[in-house]
This record gives sequence, structure tokens and C-alpha cells, in this order.
Amino acid sequence: MASDPAVAGDTFPVPLWATNLFLLTAEFSIYALWAFTKIAPSYGVGCAMLTVLAFALIARLIVALASYALSRWKGSPLAATDRLSVVGWFRFFVVEYWHLCIQNLVLIPLRGLFRTANEREVASTGRVLLLQHGYVNNGAVWFFTARALERLGYRVFTMDQPVFASIDTMGALLSARVDEVLALTGESKLTLIAHSMGGLVCRAYLRQCGAEKVSQLITLGSPHHGTFHANLASGTNGKQMRLRNEWLATLCESHVSTSFTSIYSVHDTIIAPQSSSIMPEATNVKLVGVGHVSMPSGVQARRAILNALAPVQACELSASVA
Repeated sequence: MASDPAVAGDTFPVPLWATNLFLLTAEFSIYALWAFTKIAPSYGVGCAMLTVLAFALIARLIVALASYALSRWKGSPLAATDRLSVVGWFRFFVVEYWHLCIQNLVLIPLRGLFRTANEREVASTGRVLLLQHGYVNNGAVWFFTARALERLGYRVFTMDQPVFASIDTMGALLSARVDEVLALTGESKLTLIAHSMGGLVCRAYLRQCGAEKVSQLITLGSPHHGTFHANLASGTNGKQMRLRNEWLATLCESHVSTSFTSIYSVHDTIIAPQSSSIMPEATNVKLVGVGHVSMPSGVQARRAILNALAPVQACELSASVA
């Protein structure tokens, strides 16, 4: 088992949803204080409320634009065939921005409202999928994809990781969640699907525990070789995602010993360079015109997940019939 660099204080004691809700309350309070002092007396309460909402949306627009600019500055060169038209780029950015707003303003802070159907009541049949979120996210970011997969008959589960723990600590917590889900479903194996840092968490788990309980690993936009954006990240896990760091180099020495698909986008807005998501031992699936934030719930990434699930599912069905 790999050594765990976590130390006292490595984990953040407050759940992400509560932290996010507190920060949103503070942010909106500042906007409201200004709007109801400066706008409401002259233009009314309705206009003041619209101003508050506009401030919140503009703040997230700035974040989305800055992240995109950084991803292109430090990103992999785009092939001519992968370049987007003006209309294509606008569509790509609007989708990415929409997902950022929905996740930050609704899904993450209201986590309790967005559990999967199987987390409320476990179905008796269906392939078991465990979805692992990425950096400073929680399981709610998978809500739309989880709901779509459950409609197709999959039994879908999620988990929430501590905010700034080491990735090895998260791998150990994932191990406990894997055991819990297998006990709930009565199955011996499940499929791990992970977004962003979650892919590293799954690989850390496989390094620690092996692939005995995992039939397949699918990662989306994971910084398998690091990302420049991690220089701006806090916590032990943030440092472990930096380019050319020792922890990642050690992780890459241990190969994934199960079916492995890495789905990545040449327009990823967080992973820079985008080629960092490519793994030599994986089946690498390239997406075009898909941003990082939209991957856990976007339609194009969802199709790629289903395509990756199909061959392994066919093998499992053949084995069960035999």
C-alpha cells in the first residue's frame, strides 16, 4: 500500500455543501447590501434583486473566461481539424458556463436534494456504477448523468470526499465506499467512473487495493500527468495535481490492472496541457468542443461513457451466460 502523506489538518472538517452554501450566502449578502442601498431607492426592489443576480452571474463569467484563457495559454496545440468555428466556440462556452453556474449555485450547495435513486432505494438488478467527483466538488455534480444512467437500468451510486485531503486518503475512503456499495447490492464487482481529480483518486485506490472489486475504470478529464491550473489550487490534493510532481510520477509507475478508458477533451478548460489526460495503457477517447466543468453532466461526455461501458458489459453478459 502506498504511504499516505496526509497529516493532521489535511482534511477540511466542514462538508463542501455547507462551505459552499456559507460562501454563497456571504457573496450574495455583499451584492444585496450594495444593490439595496444604491439601486432599490431609485429603481425598486425588483431591479435590486436582478442586480444581485447579475453580479453573481458576471462573477462566474469572469471565472469561466479566465479558466479558458489559461487553458489555451498553457494548453496543448489544437489540430486544424479540432478548431471551433465562432458559432461552435460560442455554443461550447455557453454550455460550459451554464454547467458552472448550475453546479456552483444549485447542485453542490444543495447536495442533499440530488441523491441517486439507488441511494434512496437500491434496485435488485443492473450493473453497478460508482461515480467519483473531482476537486472541490461533491457527488451532486453527477446528477444529470446519474439520472440518465439509472433510466437505462444501471444502479448508480456517488460519494463525497473531504475537500482538501490527500488523494491517498481519498483512495482509502473510496475503498470503504466500494465495500459499502457492493454490500448493498450483493455484487462482487463494480465500475468506477471518475471526473477530473477523481480519476487520480480511483487510481490511488487501485494502487492500494488492487482491481479485485473493479471491473472497469472510466475517467473524464483527469489530470493523469498533472495540470498547470493546480498551481492555483489549495490543499494537499491540489499540490498532488501539479505538473511534474513526485507523487504523480510515483502513481504513474503503478499500472491500472483493469479495463481502463480515459475520456478527454482537446478543449478542456481546466486540464492544461489537455494531453495530460492521455494514458498509454488506457483506451483514450477524444472529445471536441467539450469543457471541463460540463463533463460530469454533459450529453457528449455521457455518450462517451455509454460507449465505454458497452464492451465490458458485453463481456460480462457472455461470461454470465457461459
